[in-house]
Amino acid sequence: MFGCIHVPDFPVQAALLRESKSLPLALFDGPESQLKVVACNASARSAGVSIGMSKLQAEVCGVPLRRRVQEHEDAAQAELIDCGYNFSPHIEVTNPGTVIIDLIGSERLMGTGRTIAQLILGEVTKHGFESNVSIAANPDTAHYAARGFKGITIIEPSHEAQWLGMLPVEVLGLEPDVQDVLHAWGIKSLKALAALPSIELTERLGQYGLHLQQLARGTVMRELVPAALPPSFQETTELEESIELLERLAFVLNCLLEQIMNRLIERSLATDQIEIDLTLELNSDRDVNAPVCCTALATYQRTIKLPVPTQDGKVLLKLAQLDLAAHPPHAPVKKIKIEAIPARVRYTQTGLFQPLAPEPAKLEISMARIRAVVGETDSLNRQLVGFPALLDSHRPDHFRMTPPTTKHREGQPSAKLALRRFRPVIPARVEVSAEQIPVWIGFFRRKGRVLHASGPWRSSGDWWDAASEWNRDEWDVHITLDGCAALYRIFRDLVTRSWFVDGVYD
Repeated sequence: MFGCIHVPDFPVQAALLRESKSLPLALFDGPESQLKVVACNASARSAGVSIGMSKLQAEVCGVPLRRRVQEHEDAAQAELIDCGYNFSPHIEVTNPGTVIIDLIGSERLMGTGRTIAQLILGEVTKHGFESNVSIAANPDTAHYAARGFKGITIIEPSHEAQWLGMLPVEVLGLEPDVQDVLHAWGIKSLKALAALPSIELTERLGQYGLHLQQLARGTVMRELVPAALPPSFQETTELEESIELLERLAFVLNCLLEQIMNRLIERSLATDQIEIDLTLELNSDRDVNAPVCCTALATYQRTIKLPVPTQDGKVLLKLAQLDLAAHPPHAPVKKIKIEAIPARVRYTQTGLFQPLAPEPAKLEISMARIRAVVGETDSLNRQLVGFPALLDSHRPDHFRMTPPTTKHREGQPSAKLALRRFRPVIPARVEVSAEQIPVWIGFFRRKGRVLHASGPWRSSGDWWDAASEWNRDEWDVHITLDGCAALYRIFRDLVTRSWFVDGVYD
């Protein structure tokens, strides 16, 4: 069972999506010197407007005219696709304003074909469209029935030719030369086309003519061409008055994020990155040094990334609030655009009674709060908040801060002994034997004899740069301080000839 949603005069309905559909309207497009009507609704046609008419001719009919805006049609098409995904994960976008839905097996969940059609029609109407809905046993029959019949049409199996026979041949969307040939033969309905002899029709029109006859008989069976997922999910709103306060801006962001997340959840998707584009209204009259009063627009962009995909809009809203609080826009916001990059939902195995680790979303919010306090980078443009990652160098304590990662490293043994480094290193007094082995050490007004010493391990690097050159001998020493044995790492800086305590082993 297949269902089809067809929106008549789709470009006009897209332009009037939030307005009254009874308003007569015609859309024009083309070069400025050749503006022509490309779409009009039934009210405009009743006033004498027809497609292909020039703009000047349409103005004489007294019908409101608007330029065709492709963004409006794209947004309306996205809403129509969302309606289809509410009933099946397998849909086909046949034409702008036409969506075919694979409803196989849906009777057990939603009822009979007429009940399903009523649900589909109600969902499409809720989104502001006036549409036709049909149910048939194959996609093409449902498609042409929705194009030719108003309201709800239910075609039972083996009754396709009977229903389609009442429609004109124009419903097939014929090529102009083929349509002229059929009209010359006196073929004006699908019933007449279905009654033609197949062999003679193929001899004159080829395989294309035979395919048209099979469509007229309702015998074509094919697979749906799945609708391609959009590379991103966007929501845009333009404000009547500019917003300066973060609280008011967060309210608008929450509405847009809810719409995006609903669309992602309907497709069983999540997101791990959102991009916020704010169009700012710059008023020179607010600057006392500006000589001329004028208003300009500027774009302010922020990107928020998460370690794992999420479907929780509240988490994204909180991260956006913290990010904008740390990096506020420098002017009132006039337009807001949010774009989410889709990603597959990630499922993880947790413990029986408690999670194995902090929730990634809560961890990201905590890190965002820390960044808002301490900042993101230092004077050398190094990250201040994150997880340490060793760099490809043998230099001690050479690492950088990285964002949290979700990669699980398998096959690596867990560390048995950990070195807790002192930052900064602690100056020490060390006595050595004749063999240059440490035998006594003192630091922080504490001293002790070295029981065992292992080393030295000489390491050096950056000899070509005097400012960052390092050269040292490292020792691991077992000492007793105040009656307690401990294992320390010490080193001797061969440049300054000084001793330091680098860290203690846990």
